[in-house]
Amino acid sequence: MRLEPTPRPEQTLRVSARLITSSTILHLSADELEHAINQEQMENPSLDIVEQRICLFCGNRIYSNVCTACGYFAPQEHFSQPLAPEHDPSPLYEQNNDFWSSQPQAPYDMDNYGFVEIDGDDAYDPMARIPTHEPLSEMLLQHLETLISPDDALIAEQLVGNLSERGYLEISTQQIAEHLAVPHERVEYVLSQLHTLEPLGIGARNPRECLLIQLQALSEQSTPHPLAAVLIDRYLDQLGRSQFHEIARQLKLPEQEIRQAYQYIRSMLHPFPALAYQDTSGSQSLSNGTTYIRPDVLIRKGEMGFEIELIEEKRYKFRGSTRSHSANGDTTPPPTSGEMHRYLHQNNDRARFFVECIQRRWRTLRRVAELVVDYQHEFLEKGIRYLRPLTRAEVATRLNLDEGTVSRATANKYAMLPNGRLIPFSDFFDSSLGVKDILRELIHSETPRHRLSDDELARLLSSRGIPMARRTVTKYREEMGIGSSRER
Repeated sequence: MRLEPTPRPEQTLRVSARLITSSTILHLSADELEHAINQEQMENPSLDIVEQRICLFCGNRIYSNVCTACGYFAPQEHFSQPLAPEHDPSPLYEQNNDFWSSQPQAPYDMDNYGFVEIDGDDAYDPMARIPTHEPLSEMLLQHLETLISPDDALIAEQLVGNLSERGYLEISTQQIAEHLAVPHERVEYVLSQLHTLEPLGIGARNPRECLLIQLQALSEQSTPHPLAAVLIDRYLDQLGRSQFHEIARQLKLPEQEIRQAYQYIRSMLHPFPALAYQDTSGSQSLSNGTTYIRPDVLIRKGEMGFEIELIEEKRYKFRGSTRSHSANGDTTPPPTSGEMHRYLHQNNDRARFFVECIQRRWRTLRRVAELVVDYQHEFLEKGIRYLRPLTRAEVATRLNLDEGTVSRATANKYAMLPNGRLIPFSDFFDSSLGVKDILRELIHSETPRHRLSDDELARLLSSRGIPMARRTVTKYREEMGIGSSRER
């Protein structure tokens, strides 16, 4: 018998560049996707993207800093493209559109866009688009200039300009005095005037000074807790570690009084004054580099159950750009040539593929969100203790998707719950959250004379039908930032 090699057919999976791009877009967070869309719009003349301001709380379109539907305050954002006019001549991405008919293309699923259109008869007030809040630094300078002499204006600018994003003074007054060649007493005086401004505690050099400034201001209006000043001045570090028993032993007072004073400090005072200003006014902090988490999925309670809404799907509208037709604004097509035809064809194909990747991302994220919300409806209705065990592999099996696709679809994504709470999408797959909530309740209900050890906590959990090893209790306790029985 003669032996000779013969070819044998085999099936191999080749990962194309398009598949990698589609998977990458699916994995992007909301901020990363925004950057990718803006970058693609700048590089591809065949793609126009119109961004619409959407309320992150209720999903309705907004025209100013305040949503007229729910009253949610939305900080002014920078969009790459203004709102589209009512009769925009640039065509939408539609099937059989002449703008994209350079060659036959497969139809795309462009249903379920979910865009909120502007009613042509309802003209909105242009004054509503004017920002209603000014940056904290400008507000501080304006108020501070009314309290000091014009000669101290440079000192005020140095003080406000050296505030951190939390509102603390990052350099010493001696450094400012040496830099401006002014007496140190003048800098201290301007700083004392800064301490009188809202938000209270602004310009403090550390959390202790910040809280004492706020406590002094509160004492002029009402009687504060008698232990608040002592705890802030002498035991602030121990308060942060919840060492109430040790503080009570040193002060020779009941631990309950220490806890009451601690609750008063937490409820009445704010350690970060700049962030307090941001929370109340909605304006951005002193630092422009701060990144705010935005929800990708809105979950709302409807008449037929929980409803899913994608912020991105309502925010972005894709249009075919006329920039590739003519540079002087004329919509007449330029003379056809082989090179120009190839250039337009490549840009059009690239724009179609980019939009298809974005829409595939939306479809996948919607399918995963609908399944997860339906499975975890008890958690949404009753609370964290009703969170059911769920894995990404189970979701992939039910949706007939690859597990990696589900992982990319849920990575770096956030969901807004019906109660207004913003959580990472990964929390739906973390079955330990309910156990941690029970563990936190057991620790908070312990008596001051007997702190529960990790062994005792494990036995209490087992008595409730949650068998757990001591090392697991220790792990969960440390993840929640709770000290051991000795530290408590």
